[in-house]
Amino acid sequence: MASSDDTYEPFLLPRAQADVDNIVRFLAERSPLGAIAWRERWDQVLEQLSAAPFLYSIAPESARYDAEIRHVLFKTRRGRTYHVLFTVVGRGVFILSVRGPGQNLLGRGTIGRR
Repeated sequence: MASSDDTYEPFLLPRAQADVDNIVRFLAERSPLGAIAWRERWDQVLEQLSAAPFLYSIAPESARYDAEIRHVLFKTRRGRTYHVLFTVVGRGVFILSVRGPGQNLLGRGTIGRR
């Protein structure tokens, strides 16, 4: 069993929280069960990031910033891909943004803004 020293704590920055809220709201309007399934998958992603954030690669957006930005891609049961941008500071995993299918990469200066 892993000790608490082996885990990281995820923190959603305001933009990321707004992204998640918007995704869930959008899905719930179309399919309440789809929104629930997305939240379950999202919770799995958070668990994975808590366990091993450095398993995920450097994001293309990282070249535009001074901080090392990593990303994880995850799919829903319907095959839609979501893009999560995050950075690791100490034992914290700071989630910067959650992008839905078809959304472009974030431009310089847009991380951290809503």
